[in-house]
Amino acid sequence: MTSLLIIFLGTIWESSMDVIGVKHNYDSSIWKKIANFFDKKRINKLGNQFWDNSVAWKNKWKEGCLWQKESFFGSSTIFVMFMDGWHLVKFLWLAHIFFAIVCYSQITEFLLLDLLIYYFAFGLGHELFTRIQLFKRD
Repeated sequence: MTSLLIIFLGTIWESSMDVIGVKHNYDSSIWKKIANFFDKKRINKLGNQFWDNSVAWKNKWKEGCLWQKESFFGSSTIFVMFMDGWHLVKFLWLAHIFFAIVCYSQITEFLLLDLLIYYFAFGLGHELFTRIQLFKRD
């Protein structure tokens, strides 16, 4: 049961990937509000430069140019989760999956039924947390 709860709560990060990864979703999300807050505080490294997927990819490369070298060793590979918001929430989602695997114990005596329960928890969490992250459009 612990792993089921971990997967359910982890869908916060999985749904965040969908929200951050699509411009019109990001623009009406809590992530945009967080980014704007940091920008107003002049902490641009945690503002839209980090969370807005359309510009955050530039953080990985010197001078923000894809054809340049990495900003620092591993900025586009092993340390990519520190370069933009999308990769950070992807890292957190994967951490939840791996932790759920480690904590797994059977819920029922049928593995396929367990998989369906996990799938239902994933779908429910994804829907719930996506709706929470997006603000109603006028």
